[in-house]
Amino acid sequence: MNDKYRGYLKLTRFNEYVYFVLITTLLGVATAGGQAGWRMLLVLVANWLTVGFAFMINDVEDAPDDALNPEKVQRNPVSAGLLTPTQARVISFIVAFLALACFALLGWKVFVYGAISLFLGLVYSYHGIRLKKIAILDLASHCWLLAGLQFLTGYYAFARLGTPRMIFPLAFVLCVSLYGELFNELRDLEGDRKAGLRHTAIMLGEKWAHLLMLVILGIGVLCGVITFFFLELFPLWVIILMALLAFIQVLPILLKFRGGQTSMEIQTPMQKPLEKAAALALLVHFLMPVLLSLFQR
Repeated sequence: MNDKYRGYLKLTRFNEYVYFVLITTLLGVATAGGQAGWRMLLVLVANWLTVGFAFMINDVEDAPDDALNPEKVQRNPVSAGLLTPTQARVISFIVAFLALACFALLGWKVFVYGAISLFLGLVYSYHGIRLKKIAILDLASHCWLLAGLQFLTGYYAFARLGTPRMIFPLAFVLCVSLYGELFNELRDLEGDRKAGLRHTAIMLGEKWAHLLMLVILGIGVLCGVITFFFLELFPLWVIILMALLAFIQVLPILLKFRGGQTSMEIQTPMQKPLEKAAALALLVHFLMPVLLSLFQR
């Protein structure tokens, strides 16, 4: 693979959001009572493309800063010289256009929420605005861009009207995303202070930002319990499978832990395995009827 195409692939950073988009989208589909089929596949593709656009345009906008950072210069294909800013920007907007086309095929509500998501993906990183560096707006834009709007597009791909049934699943994914953003801001706090950033964790200070993160985590856990155990969106076997996959994914990490590690150091390697477990369990839930029907023919 030549450097140019390797740069395009690297620009997507697909492995960073593939599982979380599965979770947020499929929760929306499940809440609406949707089933596996072309609509579910199309909204998943649209949401992957939308979040991909947000990550891609972020690398384009951050390339000048990343070029000065020894830890980030090679991760970003633009600052690493694999792509020019123009090449990266063009492919980013092609991805955005493809996402918009997919949303358009799923109805006007899905199109509107999808368009909002794409717009947020742009202004979150765009140098003229950069919501990610504005306190409070960084959290609000992050949780809707990378969670809430994927849930809503998944939901309205199958439902015409909103219902109270969607409140707790939506709140769950929003809280998980808020927790993740605050976790990342606290993890990078010292470096961001030196860089002169003014995001929420810096504005609040480490103590209050950590407290806010724990409160959001608590609300998220409560909403998750209600979503998975009381709304009856999924049969019990899906929850058991999710727990089993999570145990299998996390056990090797737990066995490597050593004393004296901070809570941040403990939580960081566990996030992706837990995401993967939840995403795979939800995917099996939707694919199982399809597979069973094939075997019964």
